[in-house]
Amino acid sequence: MVICIVALVVFSILGIFSARYRGLAKDAFKCVFLMAQFKPCDVQLEQKIKTKVTAKLMIIPSLARFFYKNFKIISWIFTISFFASLIYSAYGIYNLLAIGRCDPNSTSCEITSLLYFITCHEIETVSVIAVIAIILFIYFYFKKKNIKLIIK
Repeated sequence: MVICIVALVVFSILGIFSARYRGLAKDAFKCVFLMAQFKPCDVQLEQKIKTKVTAKLMIIPSLARFFYKNFKIISWIFTISFFASLIYSAYGIYNLLAIGRCDPNSTSCEITSLLYFITCHEIETVSVIAVIAIILFIYFYFKKKNIKLIIK
C-alpha cells in the first residue's frame, strides 16, 4: 500500500507523455482512493510493480532475489525519500521566491536573477490560485467520472 502513493505521482506524470503508463496511473489512483476511504486495495498494484521490476532485474539473479524478498522495506525507503525530497525542494523553491536565495544561510543563488520581478505578495496569490485550480480539477474529474464524494 505504501508504494501506491509514490506510484500515483510518478505514473501520472509519466502517463502524460506515454500511454504505456496510463494503466498503472489509473490503478495507482484507484488504490490511493480506496486507501483514503480505509478500504483494502483490490488492484494488486504492488504485486504488478514488484513483478515488473524483478523481471527487469533478472539480468543479475542475486539482485532480483534480494529485491523480491525485501520489496516492502525498499518501497518504504523510496516513499520516505520521495516525500523528504519533495519537502526539501518545496522549501528551497519557497526560499528562492520569498527571499531570493535557495538557501537562507548562503549569500547568493545561481538563478535568482530570473526571479527578481516576483514579490512575496505575488507568490502568495499564485499559491492560492494553484490550490484552487487543483481543487477544481479534482472536483471536475470526479464529476466527469460520476464518482460521488462522501464528505461527512
